[in-house]
Amino acid sequence: MADFGLSAIIGLVGTAVSAAGTLAAGAAQKSAADYQAAQLDQQAKEETAAAQREAQRADKEKKFVLSRQQAVAGASGLGALDETVQSLAGDVITQGEVNKGMISYGGQERAKGRRAQAVSARMEGKAAQTGSYFGAAGTLMDGVGSFAKDWKQPAYNAPSSGIYY
Repeated sequence: MADFGLSAIIGLVGTAVSAAGTLAAGAAQKSAADYQAAQLDQQAKEETAAAQREAQRADKEKKFVLSRQQAVAGASGLGALDETVQSLAGDVITQGEVNKGMISYGGQERAKGRRAQAVSARMEGKAAQTGSYFGAAGTLMDGVGSFAKDWKQPAYNAPSSGIYY
């Protein structure tokens, strides 16, 4: 039987430490990916909120333009119900709603992109952690296999007479 010497014990301990390190690295990668995903989720919320504020600003701007248009029309002698004034007001309202919609859509799309990045980061973290499980298992199997190879049973020496029963 082979010697269970210090080198064999150190080899097994080294294998266990290496496997534990692989698991710890996988857990750290997952933790970092989860943190990144949380940051991206927060950015998605910020994108949505910023778009809402910008859309409100565009709506106020539209109302200001309409109000100014009415004041100028009244000062010029045209009435608020004049066909040209009404047509221009309709154009301002239409363009204001288009601007508001584009701002909202842009914010939603940017937020959607951030959320997709967050999902991807979480998937990468989970894959890294899963990979660390397989890496640790491989390290353990390699170490145990190496130990088993070095720990050989003595070979059976048959009698030299050549007669076997």
